[in-house]
Amino acid sequence: MPNFYKSKTKELLKEFKTSLKGISALEAKKRLKKFGLNKIAKERKIPIFKIALNQLNDPLLWILFFAIAVSLVIQHYIDAFVILAIVLFNAIFGFFQEFKAEKAIEHLRKLQESKTKVLRNNKVLEIKSIEVVPGDIILLEEGDKVPADSRLFEVTELRVDEASLTGESNPVTKTIKVLSKAKALGDQTNMVFTGTIVVSGRGKAIVVETGTNTELGKIAHEIETIEEEITPLQKRLKEIGKWLTIFVVGICILIFTLGIARGFLISDMFLMAISLAVAAIPEGLPAVVTITLALGLKKMLKRKALIRKLRSVETLGSVTVICSDKTGTLTKNEMTVTKIFSNNKEYDVTGIGYSILGKILFKKKEASKDLSKLLTVSTTCNNATLDVGDPTERALKVLAEKSNIKAIERISEVPFSSDSKFMSVTDKNKIQYMKGALEIVLKKCSYIEINGKKRKLTAKDKKIIHEKNAELSKEALRVLAIAYGKKDLIFLGLVGMIDPPREEVHKSIALCKEAGIRAVMITGDHKLTAEAVAKQVGIQGDSIEGIELDSLSDKQLQKLVKKVSVYSRVNSLHKARILKSLQANGEIVAMTGDGVNDAPAIKQSNVGVAMNIKGTEITKDVSDLILLDDNFATIVAAVEEGRTIYNNIKKFVKYLLAANFGEIAIITLPILFGFPLPMLPVQILWINLVTDSFPALALGADPANPNIMKNKPRNPNESFFANTKTFMFFATIISTLVTLGIFLYYLNQGAAIETARTVAFTTLIMFELFLVFSCRSDTSSLFKLKNNFYLIGAVLLSLTLHLLLIYTPLSVYFSLTALTFQDWVLIVPLASLGFIFFEIKKLVKRKK
Repeated sequence: MPNFYKSKTKELLKEFKTSLKGISALEAKKRLKKFGLNKIAKERKIPIFKIALNQLNDPLLWILFFAIAVSLVIQHYIDAFVILAIVLFNAIFGFFQEFKAEKAIEHLRKLQESKTKVLRNNKVLEIKSIEVVPGDIILLEEGDKVPADSRLFEVTELRVDEASLTGESNPVTKTIKVLSKAKALGDQTNMVFTGTIVVSGRGKAIVVETGTNTELGKIAHEIETIEEEITPLQKRLKEIGKWLTIFVVGICILIFTLGIARGFLISDMFLMAISLAVAAIPEGLPAVVTITLALGLKKMLKRKALIRKLRSVETLGSVTVICSDKTGTLTKNEMTVTKIFSNNKEYDVTGIGYSILGKILFKKKEASKDLSKLLTVSTTCNNATLDVGDPTERALKVLAEKSNIKAIERISEVPFSSDSKFMSVTDKNKIQYMKGALEIVLKKCSYIEINGKKRKLTAKDKKIIHEKNAELSKEALRVLAIAYGKKDLIFLGLVGMIDPPREEVHKSIALCKEAGIRAVMITGDHKLTAEAVAKQVGIQGDSIEGIELDSLSDKQLQKLVKKVSVYSRVNSLHKARILKSLQANGEIVAMTGDGVNDAPAIKQSNVGVAMNIKGTEITKDVSDLILLDDNFATIVAAVEEGRTIYNNIKKFVKYLLAANFGEIAIITLPILFGFPLPMLPVQILWINLVTDSFPALALGADPANPNIMKNKPRNPNESFFANTKTFMFFATIISTLVTLGIFLYYLNQGAAIETARTVAFTTLIMFELFLVFSCRSDTSSLFKLKNNFYLIGAVLLSLTLHLLLIYTPLSVYFSLTALTFQDWVLIVPLASLGFIFFEIKKLVKRKK
């Protein structure tokens, strides 16, 4: 890389054929084509052919291929053909599911692409960082991630964290000074490098290298942009799968040995053992979990929640406390005038945010005509528009627009400053229009105007005005005084405004309470404002200011956080202490943040939540969840979806294992007691690889239980199989008794073995299709749950496939016979016994 740090700005502008106004859009396209995307590594994208090959890269599938080979050698051609057909069907089905999941993940990956501000044609644009090209002029500010190696030419107190590149722990202060001598990477103070973070200040720079040509690109060209992640749940299921595999293999060896001892053919017992192993070992569970998670994340995305880390889906269901910012998260981040004091009267203003819909009312009657002068000053002494500008000034513009009052042309301005605390403008008639802090504006006033009449401002007037100012301030309103005149100004009144709560937040906080989740507000705003907003949205609990936390020990704070729900005037250090204290009390905390200083707390929290609209890149990088709309209600929606996804995974695992254990018992018991096998190997394979697959996956798309947010948060240490062991036990017992019972009944009635097996086979399939509906809830009746049309469709599909199997020539290959109406009259009631049992069990549980 050339020593760009030694070059002058003019030299670089010439070399890269650019200007301080930036390149044109057309030139940017040309350069993007020439230099390629600004990426360090290729994204992890699985090609279609690899997804297809993945379906065959399965040890159990290899066992089945071995079984096919053995079947061919011993001339069991039908068995070989049927097993091959089932394997291909399963592989094709698996391919489409994985392909769908990969597409969902790819969509999420695209949404995580960072943005960069660039200057093109002298216009500031926000583009994807991967579209930055050499010669671009980039604009950097606090919290930004540097998109490409660039030479600075303008800085304002710019400091950059380069630890990710150089290992330097302290932020580097940047300059625009040309460096004449050779410098190490960490000493190139007029350069910024890809992947480093702007800690404070602002800057402008010329992009000199992109993609793999950057310093980071040279070091990390092998690094992928998104790493695969295994959730704790997936790890647990993988571990469970290993133990179940050992157990099932042991059972299969036992069946094989006992079968031979009982006089069964070795070839038959070999195929049965293999079929049972494939059927009973839930080795596909982690894959199904991944598919469910991927599709669940897509569903979350529709609710404006972007999950960055899969593990957070699991943690969301355990969240007990949500710590939220106020501005923009609980509130709209749109200042709104709600009160006006003028003419010795208090007026109400309707409408919310920057919408011009609303009225000015006095005693519930339209009264904007009374305030035409005040409204004129409000919109004239103003630099905003309805769409752009300072939030306070936009609120005043909206106020005037509600009464259709327009600004007067002005010729000069005295801008607002923190020292003067007022702003004024002058029109062509040399009339001054002023707004600002009451104590400043009132000192400049000698008169007051009431109902259009001007008179001297008295001590009594001032007392009333100050009292009204204090009254409005206690309501957490930001108050501005309005005046006009040539020299001795005329006082017109007070305007009170507030950033109103989002309409949906109150309902979301009520939902949190029902769900056993405590909502906590943490803000840098004033105590009165914080308390007023907390009251409006329904956050209950004590209130405390950040300065009061400084005098508390960790133990004292740990005790205090149990009661306090409103923290005001806090900084990032306070935020981190509050978080640690909550976690020390055993709370599972979701923490929101937007600024650079929030990053440590977000990273330390159980679920770190970043803002998409006002959040900095560094907070997004360390977060688990990004709120695309910066809305508190979206966190609650994410918790609900997280609980639903976890519950759905639990449902289909419960269903598959209950079905599998039943099948093991149905095959093992006849061999132990020496009576004929109720099912053949190919029939067992059909049940597991075809019949069970569709309903199990459909459970993963089950709608949220209506009561899901009325339950307490799940204990993170709770066993995955909590409340499911009893279900699996009874399901196994009932399916075994029903299937073996009907099989032996038909044999005792003198039916052919093929007929008895067809009845047993059909009974077991029907039992499992009924059972899947019992898995939807542990407490709610099926008839009170939302319809899961995917599940209904999956059950109908499985049933249709089964009917095709027994009523078409395919039945020959599976050694099945057509069933009569009388057979179905017996099968359906028996197969539904499990469903009926669990519905009664739920009813008893609800009554308790």
